[in-house]
Amino acid sequence: MNVEQFALELKLPPQLLLEQLKAAGVSKNDIVDPVTEADKAHLLDYLRKMHGGAAEPGKTKITITRKQTGEIRKTDSTGKSRTIQVEVRKSRTYVKRDAATLATDVQAAAEPTQ
Repeated sequence: MNVEQFALELKLPPQLLLEQLKAAGVSKNDIVDPVTEADKAHLLDYLRKMHGGAAEPGKTKITITRKQTGEIRKTDSTGKSRTIQVEVRKSRTYVKRDAATLATDVQAAAEPTQ
C-alpha cells in the first residue's frame, strides 16, 4: 500500500496525508512511497498526542446513576387517601486519579496540623 492508496482509504487528500506523515517523523517524499504498518502506528500515535488523546488507554471517570421508586400515601383535606409515586435519582461520579496526585494527597493528610 502506498501513500495515495492509504489517503483514499482514509478519505483524505494525499498531500495532506504526506504532510502529516512528515510531521510525525515518517520520511515519505512522494505519494507513491510505500506505507508500512509501523508507519501507520507511528502516525496514529503522533495524531493522538497532537489532538489531546489520553496517554494511557482506559477511562479515568465513571458516572453511576441510581433510580429508586416508591409510593407515599397522602390524605387530602377531605380525608380522601391518595397514593403518590415518588422517584429519587442519584448520580455519583468517580474520578480515577493518577499516582503522583494520589501520593501528594496522602502526604498532605499524613502531616500533622498545628
